Amino acid sequence: MNKIIWKTGIIFFMLIIGAGYVFSQTPKALTLQECIDIALQNNSSLRIAEYQVKSAGTNVTTVRASFLPSINTSFNAGKYIQGARVVKADVPTGEVDPLTGRMIYEEKEILQDKTERNSHSAGISLYQNIFDFGRSIYSYKQSTAAKNSAAHTLVNTRNLVIANVKEAFYNLLMQYRLLEVYDEAVKVAEEQVNRVQTMMDIGLASQAEVYQAKVTLGSNKTQLINQANNIEIYKANLNNALGLYPDSPLEIVGDKLDASFPDYDFAKAVEIALQNNESLKAMELEVKANQHNINYAKAAFLPSIGGSINYNRNNDDAGRVYSSELDKDFSATIGVGLDLNIFNGFADKAAVQRNTINYNIAIENYAETKRLLLSGVKQYYLQLEAYKDIIEINKQNIDAYQENLRLQQEKRRVGSGTELEVSQAQYELTQARSNLIQAEFNAKIAKAQLEAALGIIETEK
Repeated sequence: MNKIIWKTGIIFFMLIIGAGYVFSQTPKALTLQECIDIALQNNSSLRIAEYQVKSAGTNVTTVRASFLPSINTSFNAGKYIQGARVVKADVPTGEVDPLTGRMIYEEKEILQDKTERNSHSAGISLYQNIFDFGRSIYSYKQSTAAKNSAAHTLVNTRNLVIANVKEAFYNLLMQYRLLEVYDEAVKVAEEQVNRVQTMMDIGLASQAEVYQAKVTLGSNKTQLINQANNIEIYKANLNNALGLYPDSPLEIVGDKLDASFPDYDFAKAVEIALQNNESLKAMELEVKANQHNINYAKAAFLPSIGGSINYNRNNDDAGRVYSSELDKDFSATIGVGLDLNIFNGFADKAAVQRNTINYNIAIENYAETKRLLLSGVKQYYLQLEAYKDIIEINKQNIDAYQENLRLQQEKRRVGSGTELEVSQAQYELTQARSNLIQAEFNAKIAKAQLEAALGIIETEK
């Protein structure tokens, strides 16, 4: 009895482990917001933009250092060694010149023995830029503008990541909805084949009509297979938007919500875009940064004034070098200097020309960005306006096609219609349902793209 209980327990435990393994292999169905959160964590473009902001911040810190004094210290310890050598020198002869009364010297070779002595030194120096005709200020303004431009680029990249996720998510969800439509069309076609086959068996339909029904069924099955492949393709696209590998397990869940449309007109959309678009703000700051670069380059033709203080101690006795009596055994200099470059091979002139060219390029990039932005806003806005009408038209078409299918089926039942007319009516209804699904999801995608252009995109609304 105990063995049976023990074996039963083992089997039950293995079943639980197996079930847990299977469950762990089934990915959790992700909502749109969960997909956005994953993309904001994984997307490489967003990470790069974040690093660029940090890098620009270090440039600001570097430039800010020019306003502060620089302090340097040096400490050295060693031994001075001079080997034995023979030198020529003038030495007194011990005699005095009777005419001048001065000691008489004679050049002789002198042997100097090897000498050794310790060498210790310590020093500290301070330099402070006093005035450089705004060069430091222009450099600081340029680096600050570049940092702020990178910050706006980061926000714009974030908006684009969200828009891309929305587009990929809606496209995949659309494929699932279309799969349902085509799957229903296959089921209806199968029923139609069975019905026509039965009618032919009792003499109410021809063999040609059976073939027609089978052709329709084959066409619908082909469409269903292609649609299943589309789902895998759009899964890979969404994985890519999430920063995952294309073959990563992925399932999504979304409600069948009606498409929503903006409550502002085109003029208001343009106003919002010009105020909020992060890419445009980044380009505007790029123009300012290049303007500061021109002023910085021009300042190179002017002198810079700085002050310095140097304090040094040098002795063969380390105790004297590092003693607390700082007023002894030292040398010091205090001064103000002017630095002016007279000629450096026209490098300064070339720097001004180069920065002026970069400034003009930045202006053109800003103008082009603005034109493309307004063009995109107009495109997305007009698409939304069109989809608003297209959705309503397709809803009405579905009602009409459903009624037409009912009439064709009734005509076929009483013998006044043909199987071809029924198949055509069914195809038109399937196409109308497909068109409505595509219009609704394309409207959602166009709205996400419009909001990204306006700089107001965040989460699903």
